[in-house]
Amino acid sequence: MFESVPGHRPLADADAASARSAPTAARHPEVQALDRQPSQRFERWLTLSGIAFTLTASLFVTLELGALWIDQARAGRWGELVAHSLFLLIVASLVYGGLVYQFTRLGYLDRLRAHRPASRDVLDTLHDRDAPRLTVLVPSYKEDEGVVTKTLLSAALQDYPKRRVVLLIDDPPRPGDRQDAAALAATRALPGRLTAELRARADFFAARLASLQARVAAGPLNLTLERARLITLHLHAATWFKDQIAALPVQDHVDTLFIERVLAAHRADLLQRAETLRQGDNPDLALLLRQHRRLHALFDVEITSFERKRYVNLSHEPNKAMNLNSYIDLVGKRLREQATPAGLQLVEAGAGRADLEVPDTDYFVTLDADSIISPDYASRLIHLMEQPEHARTAVAQTPYSAIPGAPGALERVAGATTDIQYIIHQGFTHYDATYWVGANALLRKAALADIAVQETERGYPVMRYIQDRTVIEDTESSVDLVDRGWKLYNYPERLAYSATPPDF
Repeated sequence: MFESVPGHRPLADADAASARSAPTAARHPEVQALDRQPSQRFERWLTLSGIAFTLTASLFVTLELGALWIDQARAGRWGELVAHSLFLLIVASLVYGGLVYQFTRLGYLDRLRAHRPASRDVLDTLHDRDAPRLTVLVPSYKEDEGVVTKTLLSAALQDYPKRRVVLLIDDPPRPGDRQDAAALAATRALPGRLTAELRARADFFAARLASLQARVAAGPLNLTLERARLITLHLHAATWFKDQIAALPVQDHVDTLFIERVLAAHRADLLQRAETLRQGDNPDLALLLRQHRRLHALFDVEITSFERKRYVNLSHEPNKAMNLNSYIDLVGKRLREQATPAGLQLVEAGAGRADLEVPDTDYFVTLDADSIISPDYASRLIHLMEQPEHARTAVAQTPYSAIPGAPGALERVAGATTDIQYIIHQGFTHYDATYWVGANALLRKAALADIAVQETERGYPVMRYIQDRTVIEDTESSVDLVDRGWKLYNYPERLAYSATPPDF
C-alpha cells in the first residue's frame, strides 16, 4: 500500500495479524515485578502496625531507662548514667530513621491510592498545539558506547514533540592513549549515527503527513480509506520496532529492560492503536492529523553533542553540575569560535557568523548516561508541569528504580537500597519535602535562571545554575529553589531506571 523505507522490509501477514491481538513482548519476571502494585489495604495496615509497634517499644524502653536513670542519679553513679544516655541516643537515632521510612512509606501508599494518571488521549493532545520545547541533557564521562546508546535512544524515542537530545561529552578532548582516543571518536560519532537512523523514518512519516494535508486541501476525504492508511502506518512503525528488538543482542539485564521498557513498549502501543482504529468508527479529521503528527514526531528528533572542555572560557571543573551548567548557559544563543593565545574560546556571535546556534527551550531533562526512561516520561511530566497548580514547580521527577536482574549479589543488594529510596522519595512529596534526585529530572528553565549566580573561574565568568559546593549538588540546589519560592514534585510512577555498578 505504501512505498517502503530504504532498509525496511515490507509488512508480513503476521505483523498485520499481531495488531488484532496486540500482544506485549515476553516479560522478564523481575521486570514484570516492577509493575505489580502493592495491596493497598494490607500494605497500609502493615505500615501502621509498624509505626505503632515502633512507638510502643520506644515508650517502654524510655520508661525502663528512665527508672534506671533515677536510681543511678540517686546513687551518684554518673558514669553509668552517661553510658546509658549515650546508648539511648544511639537507639533513638535508629528509631528516628525507622520512623522516617515508615511514615514516608505511608505517604507513598496514600499517594499511590490517590494517583490518577492522565489518559493516553489527553497526552496525545500535546501534538495538537504548540507544545513546550524540551532539551534532554545527557552528561557523559568515559562511558561505554553501548550504555550511552541505550540512554540516548530512550531519550530520543520519547512520545513528545519538539525535543532535542544533547550528549555532553566530558572526556578530555585530547586523549592520552589510543584506547581513549578510539572511545572518544566512537562517542563523538554516536549522535550523528543515531540521528541518521531515525531520520529515514521521520522523513517517511513526514511525507505521509504532507500527503494527508494535500488530500485535505483537495476536497472531502474518504475516511474509511484514511483509516486503513493510518492502521497500516501504525503497523509499519511497529514493524520497525520489532526489527530493532530482533537486531539487539541481549547480553545483560540492562538490555532486557531497555527492550521491554522502550522498544517493546512502543511496539505494543502502536499495535494497540492500530487495533483500536480497526475496531472503532472512522476517525474525524482532527484525530487523523493528530495521529499522523504523532507518528512523525516519534522519529523526528535531533541528537547532537557538545564538549565544554574544548573551550578555555567555559568551566573545566571536574563534576557533572558544571558540565550541565556550561551548556545551559548557551541555550538560546548564537555563538562563534574564536582562537586566542590561551586557546579556543566560544563567544556570542551577535549579528555575525555563528559556528553554533543553540535553540532555546522551556524545559530540560537531565539524564545520567547509564539511565533509561520510559517513552511517556517527558509527556507525563510536562503535562503535569503545565497545569495551573504546578506553575511554581521547578522540578518534576520520578525517582529512579534499580534495573532488575543484576547477576551479582552486591549489585542486587545495592539495587534493593535504591528501590527503598524510591519509596522514601515518593513519601517525601506527601509531606511537601521533595528534593531533587540528580539521576533524572525535568527542570523548568525559568526556575534555573532564578537561582543562577555568576562567578569567576580561571579568570573567566561562568554561570552556576546547579550548585556544586557540596558532594550532592542536586540536594543543594533543592534548598536554593525552595528558598526562592519554588516547589519540587515526585511523580508517583516508575518511569526511570538506572544501573548499579557491579563494583558498587
